Amino acid sequence: MIFILTFKNVKWGTKNYFKVRKLYLGAFPKNERFPFVGLLAMALQKRVNLQAVYDHDNFIGLIFWTYAEKIIYIGYLAVDPVWRGKGYGSQILNSMKQRYSEKEIVLDIEPVIKTAKNYSQRLNRLSFYKRNGFRLTKSNLVDEGGHYSILSSDGSFKKSNLSQLLEQMSFNCYKFKIVSR
Repeated sequence: MIFILTFKNVKWGTKNYFKVRKLYLGAFPKNERFPFVGLLAMALQKRVNLQAVYDHDNFIGLIFWTYAEKIIYIGYLAVDPVWRGKGYGSQILNSMKQRYSEKEIVLDIEPVIKTAKNYSQRLNRLSFYKRNGFRLTKSNLVDEGGHYSILSSDGSFKKSNLSQLLEQMSFNCYKFKIVSR
């Protein structure tokens, strides 16, 4: 299968807006989500992106990401249920890695805890990112929604780089800590 992915910025009231909003609300638990209007507001900044991902004319998924000189943070990545399991998540990550090869890509996921109700989902998510070249760092992101394991694409993770990026992205409104595991 040949993938031809395009990333389209999401703006209020557009066709992309409705598709991305529906996927976002369905893919992420409430405690892990920013208000959708908050994502749109943050994406008005030059270095913050809320994008719909298409393969040809097919809506595949969404990605919310921001960047600085040395780092990219992917806050949300989701593939539409119709297209899951077909390699699109990997293709989205590969596209980001190719376009921004000089930058470390960082993201966070629910920690893999055997007693968690969604243990197998968490384990599958970690396995997916590992297959795509990400490695667990020795740090966790802690916010109102819980604790999250931080993964990095190249192992050069620095807490200060991510902290600055998250503060800038959220207009200093996002309350979080980055702690050692």
